[in-house]
Amino acid sequence: MTDQQLTDAEMAEYKEKGWIVPTWELPAELLADMRKEYHALLERNSHLQSDIMMAPHQTKGGSMGVIGSEKWLEFATHPSIISTASQLIGEDIILWGTTIFGKPAFSGKETPWHQDGEYYPIKPLEVLTVWIPLDDVTPENGPMQFIPGSHKPHKLFSHSWSEGNDKTINLVCDSEHFDESTATPLIIRAGQVSFHDVYMIHGSTANRTDRRRAAFIIRLMPASSFYDHALGAEIGKKHPKQGYGSRPLYLISGADKAGNDFTIGHI
Repeated sequence: MTDQQLTDAEMAEYKEKGWIVPTWELPAELLADMRKEYHALLERNSHLQSDIMMAPHQTKGGSMGVIGSEKWLEFATHPSIISTASQLIGEDIILWGTTIFGKPAFSGKETPWHQDGEYYPIKPLEVLTVWIPLDDVTPENGPMQFIPGSHKPHKLFSHSWSEGNDKTINLVCDSEHFDESTATPLIIRAGQVSFHDVYMIHGSTANRTDRRRAAFIIRLMPASSFYDHALGAEIGKKHPKQGYGSRPLYLISGADKAGNDFTIGHI
């Protein structure tokens, strides 16, 4: 596989819709390695629910108490991923987070409508989310859904707290901000890769099928933005599982342009 560049048409599609699935796919052997590593992650963290595991790339002190592996950092920085990301957010790139949504068979929780940046201590808020399914996504097993064009106002809409343990997140975008009838499901194969804007309204339904629908998520930011660890610590007082005050930053390509601290979280 080569580091294929997005075409002008694909770049225009991303700008218009807020997400893009490039024509390239991750190699089969890499996908197999990711699945193997996910199995090992589940075994190491059998005390945790698999619906959401934050920062699996951190080997210690990770969010939610996840005991991770540096293999996930290796996966997250695959050349084709970073090559495409550089077209979308520029060549100066920082990786600051990863997550795995497990969507286990029969009991995979829904992820309500939301915007990724509601919690993020990043100024200005510019983040690219990379979404990689480890299993084929079907209309039945809880596909991610996007509200096309909802990123265009370039703002965070109001969210409200929704109680209950039947969902992966509890902060839900208020319904007056979008038309759910326009929702577009992301039906892609394992190994394909989706990229979406931080202001995109998206979510997913529950998985009630007999097959898992796991996905690996990567959070990248342009190095012209500042990750505010102090603000992250303040956010952590309300949402301690996020670990935003101690997230390690990784300069993946280019140079830091905003005075980010690359020492926190690396001890």
